[in-house]
Amino acid sequence: MWFPNSTKNQTVMKTNLLFCLTFLGTLCFPTVAMHAQREAKVTGKFTLEVGDNDNITLRDAKHKCVENAKIEAVKAEFGEMVTSDIIETNVQDDGQQTSSFFMESTQSSAKGDWLGDTKEPEIAVEYQDGKLLFTAEVWGVAREIIQSKIDLKCNIMRDGNGKKERTDAFASGERIYLDFRAPSSGYVAIYLLDGNDEASCLLPYPRAQVGRFEVIGGRDYLFFDKESDPQAVYYKMTTKREVEDNNIVVIFSPNPFTKCNDITGDARHPNSLSQRDFRKWLLKCQRADHEMVVENRHIKIRSIR
Repeated sequence: MWFPNSTKNQTVMKTNLLFCLTFLGTLCFPTVAMHAQREAKVTGKFTLEVGDNDNITLRDAKHKCVENAKIEAVKAEFGEMVTSDIIETNVQDDGQQTSSFFMESTQSSAKGDWLGDTKEPEIAVEYQDGKLLFTAEVWGVAREIIQSKIDLKCNIMRDGNGKKERTDAFASGERIYLDFRAPSSGYVAIYLLDGNDEASCLLPYPRAQVGRFEVIGGRDYLFFDKESDPQAVYYKMTTKREVEDNNIVVIFSPNPFTKCNDITGDARHPNSLSQRDFRKWLLKCQRADHEMVVENRHIKIRSIR
């Protein structure tokens, strides 16, 4: 709109502009406050009972106890969401009569994400009434969930019967693949946390010139497979122990981020760093980027004897 160059009209224009800015501020600022994700330092405890008939290793029991302690810590700070699904099931009797009944499935989840530890978890073990009691106490930083996170397709795969199949268990020497798709374009990094306190960078690949791997939204990727990507690197899961527990950490963000500063590996090993330094880097990234999504996958590797 054009205004004549007069003092009166300039005053009106300035007044209208001030009113518009004030009005927009009234609309915008509460909206920003409503969507601010609160962070808090949290602590929690959890006790796990293991009896004679429970099929669980000591390592798995400790891991499960720590993870549940983290969930309890987040719930105590931010609360929990409870959802119920009602399912109608039809039952046919002798091919003639049909009856139906309802099942209710209830699930609860914490209304926050565990971002990282501020202190190493502590685990106490005692024996009572024929059972082992594992009690874990954790300290960390958590962030409130106020909107839906980006939904990723993220499946651990291996070779099986001539095709790729989903799994969470490997025999030592088997190759690992990761089936991935994101709904929007962005950047992804993948790390392996092993039983020797090392975090190995599987993606971006070691020969990458930049420390990030870009993906296109809606496209399927099979990482660590040369048939899908000639630049890919094969990885084999190996262990000298009878059973070893590892974690695959998949990090995605629509915003650019660079992998952590690691030590260059040799021809048989990827770049790596200590898990403590990796967690410090990841916590820093998550606190700076509220859109970053971190997916953890627990896998087992069994030795072949």
